[in-house]
Amino acid sequence: MFCKLYILTAAFFAAVSLWGADLLLDKARQGDPASQLQLAGEFFYGKNRRQNLTMAHYWFRKAAQSGYPAGEYNYGLCLFYGWGGEKNHPAAFVYFGRAMEHGVGKAAVRYAEMLFHGVKGGRLDDKLLAPVAADKKLALDILRRESGKNDPEAMLLLAKFLFTDVVRHGSELYELLQKYVEISADPDPEALLIYSACLRSGIGGNIPDPAGGAKILQLAADKKHPEATAQLAEMYFFGFGVKLDRKRALELYQQALSLGSPRAMTDIAQLKMAGHILPHDPAGAFELLTGAAAKKYPPAMRKLGDCYAFGVGTAKDGRKAVSWYLQAAQAGDAQAAYRLGICFRDGENTEKDLISAYNFFLMAARAGHPGGMRETGKALMDGRGVKADPVNGMKLLQQAALAGDREAVEMLR
Repeated sequence: MFCKLYILTAAFFAAVSLWGADLLLDKARQGDPASQLQLAGEFFYGKNRRQNLTMAHYWFRKAAQSGYPAGEYNYGLCLFYGWGGEKNHPAAFVYFGRAMEHGVGKAAVRYAEMLFHGVKGGRLDDKLLAPVAADKKLALDILRRESGKNDPEAMLLLAKFLFTDVVRHGSELYELLQKYVEISADPDPEALLIYSACLRSGIGGNIPDPAGGAKILQLAADKKHPEATAQLAEMYFFGFGVKLDRKRALELYQQALSLGSPRAMTDIAQLKMAGHILPHDPAGAFELLTGAAAKKYPPAMRKLGDCYAFGVGTAKDGRKAVSWYLQAAQAGDAQAAYRLGICFRDGENTEKDLISAYNFFLMAARAGHPGGMRETGKALMDGRGVKADPVNGMKLLQQAALAGDREAVEMLR
């Protein structure tokens, strides 16, 4: 979404005159940065001359080295994507920064995107570039500034970053997406997907609105967004925010499946595994989960671990089960982290290791998993795999009970 070139639209003379002279090339060779930019664009798109990304790269660089803002931005894109030359993200970051300082909004968005994650060290011509540490606060501030100009790209990227910490940024995220949907003639389906989640969950302290969330999700599904289509299928399947309609749910699941949705693969696999609505088909379920896990979908990785752990749809293999649980946990799946904790606590499919068990239970607890809170609390109470800390152990048991964990409730009684 961010890879469009930024070419000035001033009226330039024809690239090649009636007498065969390449007037644009002559002006570019004379050092005119606007002509260099125009020439680079023609080579890039194959307009008025044969497409040649190497030549586009060369002339974008010339325009950038002249300090021409649009040239700096476009040369940054060439370096970032490897258009017409090798990829060089550290150098791209430098050029995005220069273009941002010269007022190019699109460059500011790209600069903030890279700054949010941090940039490795590298080289720019004969200069060494030091690594740039991630600065999420500054990145968000840059995106807030650009979003204030009603820049849809900045608003979408800001929404994605705010969504990674809804506890802190929930209210801002909700208001941002509400404004984005109102002003955008053609809202990006990713933004619609996040906005739908905000509405359904009441993110930002708002009253949950499942029906409103379903309507927004339908807009994203109409754009053939795989995840939105699969989530809408779930809503129809359970009657959440819409009237329960299993037939409609299965139709949407098939659409999402054809779009390559790992969520749809996983949900259909669950139905086949249970023999509910769809015929009992463990082997088919295992195949679907394998495909979804290959797409790095955490729930599918975890459920594939379950298949290996219990021999469902495939031969039982404890080592593969633990391997898939680990991959899912590292990808952020709290239930997988909890399952790993049990494996290490009980020596299930692996050697007994109370320290590892505690660490995985703690990972699950930090992600809000009630069982993870309970087991971390028990470990702290008993000093299993960690130094005993009854006070914090009791707090975690209380949190688990409040989250609805029955075993924690019984323990507190």
